[in-house]
Amino acid sequence: MAKRTKKTATKSRGKKAKPVSRKPQQTNAQLAPGPRKNKLQGKLGHISRNHKRRAVWFQARASWPLREACVGKLVAERARAEKEFAPAPGTAQWENIGPTNIGGRITSLVCDPAKPNRIWAGAAGGGVWQSTDAGRTWKALWHLQDVLNVGSLAIHPTNPKILYCGTGEANLSADSYAGVGIYRTTNGGKTWTLLASSDKAGIPSRIGVIAIDPHDPDHIRIGGIGFGKVSPQEHGFGGMYTSRDAGKTWTRETFISAQNYWCHSIVFHPTQPQRIFATFTAQGVSNGIWRSTDGGATWSHLTNGLPAPAQFNRSIIALAPSDPNVLYLQVAATSENVLGIFRTSDGGNTWKSIAGTHFAKEGQMTYGNSIVVHPTDPNYVLCGGVDLHLTTNGGTKWQKVTRWDADRGKPDYAHADHHALLMPAALPGRVYDGNDGGMDVSDDGGGTWQNRSVGLGCTMYYDLDVAPSDPLSFGGGAQDNGTLVTTTGGSNDHFEILGGDGGWMVYHPAKANQVYASYYNMNIFRFRGQQSRDVSPPASDSEKGSVWMVYITLDPNKPATVFTGSTRVWRSKDDGDTWKAVSASLDGSAISAIEVAPADSQRIYVATENGGFFRSLDGGTTWSPNMAGPELPGVTITRLESSPTKANVLFATVANFGNSHVFRSDDGGAHWNDVDGGRLPDVPHHAVVVSPDDPRTVYVGSDAGVYVSHDLGGTWSSLKRNLPNTMCVDLVFHQGAGTLTTATYGRSLWRLKVRGAN
Repeated sequence: MAKRTKKTATKSRGKKAKPVSRKPQQTNAQLAPGPRKNKLQGKLGHISRNHKRRAVWFQARASWPLREACVGKLVAERARAEKEFAPAPGTAQWENIGPTNIGGRITSLVCDPAKPNRIWAGAAGGGVWQSTDAGRTWKALWHLQDVLNVGSLAIHPTNPKILYCGTGEANLSADSYAGVGIYRTTNGGKTWTLLASSDKAGIPSRIGVIAIDPHDPDHIRIGGIGFGKVSPQEHGFGGMYTSRDAGKTWTRETFISAQNYWCHSIVFHPTQPQRIFATFTAQGVSNGIWRSTDGGATWSHLTNGLPAPAQFNRSIIALAPSDPNVLYLQVAATSENVLGIFRTSDGGNTWKSIAGTHFAKEGQMTYGNSIVVHPTDPNYVLCGGVDLHLTTNGGTKWQKVTRWDADRGKPDYAHADHHALLMPAALPGRVYDGNDGGMDVSDDGGGTWQNRSVGLGCTMYYDLDVAPSDPLSFGGGAQDNGTLVTTTGGSNDHFEILGGDGGWMVYHPAKANQVYASYYNMNIFRFRGQQSRDVSPPASDSEKGSVWMVYITLDPNKPATVFTGSTRVWRSKDDGDTWKAVSASLDGSAISAIEVAPADSQRIYVATENGGFFRSLDGGTTWSPNMAGPELPGVTITRLESSPTKANVLFATVANFGNSHVFRSDDGGAHWNDVDGGRLPDVPHHAVVVSPDDPRTVYVGSDAGVYVSHDLGGTWSSLKRNLPNTMCVDLVFHQGAGTLTTATYGRSLWRLKVRGAN
């Protein structure tokens, strides 16, 4: 039987979903049927509130007590481990097992001006990708760069072989990863060099825009954000930075403030040298759009016809290529709804509101905020938020041209949350749209859409399971792409069984067609073949809201017994039909891990986000007080895993930086031994699994890769091999197949043969 490990989920935008039990009619379908989603009513402010809860969940695992994860330390720790740890014996390599038919979050897009079918895409956690056929097929260009977290791309105005990549996502989402600086390629993406590091050059670790002066390509400006309240040299600051030597050296612009501020958008005028536009937020009267007419030496604040600057949140500029005096400005409000869409026809001197009431139901504009103008028609504009909106007459009338809650494959369906819009000048009417589901394409100016994410293997997973009875059935919860599964083991036929942001899922130990899946706030569904049912515990709304994504586990010996948790433990003895809360609130924080010992189902082990550890010795009827003791570091415990043969032998993995991350107890959690001892990379660890073939063999997954011990944690070796440099958030060992599978946050799923292979 497979021994599973799990990680909870993060990435939801508040979109509720109901399950569908439809399976694709053919296993090689490009995009299988997805869930029906409930339409949102009214303004979308509740999405932002969900976003905040999700960000808190992420912070507890990746960066606490800081807001920003220590990406520089991650890179250094990974490099140290590669030097200090001997590779585990064997030559078997990891195999990417998809999905290749469902994309992940795309933050940026550029194309070759002369060959508009040749495009490059930047993925939030999956590196840089290239397509030479307008997205019909894709090739990964990044694999072993220091990080694969991409925030922006830019292409040289006269040499399409030169591209710049800004690392670190800048979509104002704290539940995303920072970067390490700017990479450059001079051969179209075949090889890349870290041109300017955040550490050495002092530039932001989240770069959301790179702008190259078309009149002087050595003049480059970047805009970034930073969550740290530290000096620029510690790259805690955002802002605008300027290079006059093609990116070798950088200077921070301080006309907004010498302290922390954010820069979201930079546009060079295509025909008037020295003219630059940029947008900023500084939580005050300097917010908004600024213009320079002397190449950046001085700047003026453009306010005529615009709301008061202090009302501005993130704002994005688009300039009309056919009439550069026409610019559009899409502005998020402090509520994260749309403050307005504004147009100028005199180069920014005066502005006019053109949104009307059309955008009243749009929201979360600090996360998805994109805008583009048609290359030959200055009145033809597409704006992106949760959906895409089109005007063909300069804003007199608007039309919503995509619906994220439509059926997949319908001409008005495009995935939600639009981060990058591109209209190639050489193909008027072609629109590339980078969003949370990969890339959608329109060839009629935005009227109809087709998803082009086949081969774009950058799905961002939160968790994983493999059916113990069938290694070809596996799946997991994915960021804004639902709970994805395959029943054939193929990489190109994954399909959704539950929508929204995919949470925890777990297979029945003996029936591959029975599975539990979930999404945020304790919403749990049970699937039995073609039938599905909402089996969420009857908790109050406030209790459901106390946990972002629930952990679900089955008693491996009595799989009709199911456990989940909020701040207290819930148990069902009839396969989810009825539930009972079997504990009081444990320590006030959300339950982060539950383990039912396979060797003794009476032993139930539970951990919390506050680092607490609790146990029941009678199947969940009574519970101990907090037994974490002084050995556990008091931060989120991400996983608990017991030996398949000895219920008292228990492992725990721990999140964050600055502490050990793997602990073992030999007495059921009464005492803990640090089996990391500072040897493993000092990065968040997300998963641990004990081999049922050899209970002395333990695997752990972390932001730095996968490691194995063959002596219960006494010594460790690396299993990274050919894995990409991305976050390994879950592990499952399948006993029947002898495989280890990992889910990554940005590069989909990977599998390694660990038994019966060299």
